[in-house]
Amino acid sequence: MQAKTISKTILTLFLILFVFGPIIVFLAYPTYNNLLLLKKEISTYNIAKEKTVSLLAQIAPLKEKFNEEILGVTSIEESLSAHNIVLDQKILEDLDTSLTIEDINIHGSIYQGVSSKTMDKGFWHFPLSQYPGEKGNVVIIGHRFLNIPPARDTFYNLDKIKIGDEIKVKHIEGEYTYIVVEKKIVAPNDMSTIDKSEDYRLTLITCTPLWTSEKRLVVVAKLDKLYKKV
Repeated sequence: MQAKTISKTILTLFLILFVFGPIIVFLAYPTYNNLLLLKKEISTYNIAKEKTVSLLAQIAPLKEKFNEEILGVTSIEESLSAHNIVLDQKILEDLDTSLTIEDINIHGSIYQGVSSKTMDKGFWHFPLSQYPGEKGNVVIIGHRFLNIPPARDTFYNLDKIKIGDEIKVKHIEGEYTYIVVEKKIVAPNDMSTIDKSEDYRLTLITCTPLWTSEKRLVVVAKLDKLYKKV
């Protein structure tokens, strides 16, 4: 009799966990992720850095902020269909290249490919863009919710990035630190985000709002002496 009672109790507890477990996880997860980021956010240095870089960006704003053009109807990711691209060598993968944004818990490998399906592996180096450290626009595109925290190889938290945050691109031959100077939301076919530039720039692109592909969240960071001093 006692064994039967224990069995019923265990079965009842199992059913309760089976029904309510996913609900509890769904409700608790946002709090976990926000607390994780809050721990990184509480820093006098980070606050001062954000304000300083914001001021610098206002004094010398990016040209694209005042002169954006929406070109064509194809999304940024699919625009490669008009180009005949051949990758003879995957240099970034050979160098074991990674991208890290410590302030928002992002870290993962950068992969090369001629299709947006490359994003299924990790962060995708847009093949028409420059290589990290080179003069021009380095474009990295990633999924927002293919993986979610605590996984770090995702742009799930990219909307939490702040002006002045550091983005590090590292490989076996060196490391490049970019400083965030702008964050904006654009149409999915706004090709101005992948245009060539005359500065040393890194552009990160992902979908927004979260759980949709309605628009694109774009983060612009710069590698130059002015911002590196911050």
